[in-house]
Amino acid sequence: MSLGIFLGAMEITAQERITPPKKQSKVKSIDDFSNHCFKIYNTVFVYDSLVNAGVEIPAEIEDEIAADFEARIDSLSDVVPEMLSDVEGAPFMRKIRAAGSLNKSRKAINYMLQFSKKYTLGEAEEENTSTTNVENE
Repeated sequence: MSLGIFLGAMEITAQERITPPKKQSKVKSIDDFSNHCFKIYNTVFVYDSLVNAGVEIPAEIEDEIAADFEARIDSLSDVVPEMLSDVEGAPFMRKIRAAGSLNKSRKAINYMLQFSKKYTLGEAEEENTSTTNVENE
């Protein structure tokens, strides 16, 4: 019975994972960008899910995740300059698939930005709130 309550609570708090595009757009730079986005997103999603579940993550693993995240973000910026020229020269149907891939990538990037705000700015706001509460007492 308690397992059912626990699983029910997990379902309420768990966020649905964004799925990568089912088909490649066949525009190489768009597909590379989308693949990089979802590799980063998967790392962030797993980390965020573990933290929300209350799992204690060792500092060494957090450092490794941060280094991996930074390296992948750098590789993501390498792909961006080619995207516009590749899309302009693509046939119409590939442009439509590329737009769908970019839309899914945008959703993943929005999640990653929310994650970044939550764990950088959010923690600083909590510290400021607790400091303000102590000062007011």
